[in-house]
Amino acid sequence: MLKKIIFSSLLVVSFGLNLSAQKKDQKDTKPAKKEVVASKPKEAFNISVTLKGFPNQKFYLGYYFGDKQYLRDSGSTDANGKISFKGDEPLEGGIYLIATAQKSLMFDFVVTEQFFSLETDSSDLIKNMKVKGSTENEVFFTYTRYTSIKGKRAYELDEQIKAAKAAKDTATQNKLEAEYRKITSDLMEYRKELMKAHPNVLLSKIFRIMTDIDIPEAPRNAKGDIIDSNFQYQYYYKHYFDNFDWADERIVRTPVFHGKLEGFMKRLTPQIPDSIIKSADIVLGKAAAGKENFKYCLFWITNHYETSQFMGMDKVFVHMVDNYYAKGRAFWADETVIAKMQDRANNLRNNLLGNKGPNLTMLDSSFVYHSLYNLRAKYTLLVFWDAGCGKCKEELPKLKKIYNEYNIQGKEKPTKPGTLPEPKFFDIYGVSLTPNVEDWKSYLRENKLPWLNVYDPSNETGFRRLYDIYSTPVLYILDENKKIIAKRISADQIQEIIKDHEQRKTN
Repeated sequence: MLKKIIFSSLLVVSFGLNLSAQKKDQKDTKPAKKEVVASKPKEAFNISVTLKGFPNQKFYLGYYFGDKQYLRDSGSTDANGKISFKGDEPLEGGIYLIATAQKSLMFDFVVTEQFFSLETDSSDLIKNMKVKGSTENEVFFTYTRYTSIKGKRAYELDEQIKAAKAAKDTATQNKLEAEYRKITSDLMEYRKELMKAHPNVLLSKIFRIMTDIDIPEAPRNAKGDIIDSNFQYQYYYKHYFDNFDWADERIVRTPVFHGKLEGFMKRLTPQIPDSIIKSADIVLGKAAAGKENFKYCLFWITNHYETSQFMGMDKVFVHMVDNYYAKGRAFWADETVIAKMQDRANNLRNNLLGNKGPNLTMLDSSFVYHSLYNLRAKYTLLVFWDAGCGKCKEELPKLKKIYNEYNIQGKEKPTKPGTLPEPKFFDIYGVSLTPNVEDWKSYLRENKLPWLNVYDPSNETGFRRLYDIYSTPVLYILDENKKIIAKRISADQIQEIIKDHEQRKTN
């Protein structure tokens, strides 16, 4: 319960040790015969931290970025507990932290100003914190001191409420809950006053991001009936980011930014590729106001949906590459990275869900060509396999069982003279990737696979690129028009997918 109302320091679980200050090379522009005195780089930031009671101990300077924490610097205190973090490149604004050598959190603070000092002692880090040279941190620690006091009392009340519930002491429980609500109300009022008095400090912007959107009642007609049952969802979707200051690049380096982004993309947005693409474009259109915010959003959206385990999300990745990376909007990515992403997108675009699968014309074991498009069936399973692949040997017997269930002998309608046979309900176009042709033919003879089996030893069809084949087995389900309705599935999923597709067609 306490977590719902208190905003203070967050526990640090892990750090990415990937950021450190680098010194710039100094060029010698004086005559060679004279002694060269290297000029000392001018300090761009200097944060002095005094931790009384912690002499000669190692500490880390870290920061929040998206949903993780990263190291920026480290050092050791002197005999008086003093340590300075400094460098010749300014620190990016945001929420930073001091952590012990064991990477447990000491406290958070704000970086906006580049030169300031913090001083405290081991008896109470927050209560005894003194700030010099930073208005942002004066506001921040005044707030954290307030929440520390309120938080302790809220915790006590929470425990007492549990005890009252267990004892079925309703009168005491009601009294304690009223006091708890008062603390919550006081905290909310404190935040409002802080935002009013200091509208531009980072803490105020964090509070605004955390503030829920007020959603109006859905409009009703003269009879009192709701006109649009989807009104409140659409309102919330449209106004979700109203409290974001996208131009402030500090917000991405706070503990709240990522959660709000993820909430919009994963929970508020239906997890359908076209809906996700729409939401991604909305987010990136707003995030463009701040380069660091845009960079994080584009990277996270692209990476999240490229690595998604849900079928069809590669369409989102292709959209991101085509509309952002390929158009030069990923300003941090070099040409090599972008070229690799474009190559990956090109391997995916021909086999996206809903697209018509590219046609393949390959040889069977008797050296007769067969076209995928000539296979007449309501559902076609396109399977890429290898006779030496262990997983294939597990899947192929399952496919044979499914094929026989869908194609019971004698079930087919008799064919009238001069007409084509009725399309099968289910058929298979099996593409072998077995390196040795004789091994493939031997496997076919021994296992008597009853469907059309073909191969393309020279990859003349380009099937590896067209269907993104880099391992085996790979299974695609195509409908009667050869449109892809499922991809990269297991044999166990086939019948359920077809059943679901049939139901959706009848609804």
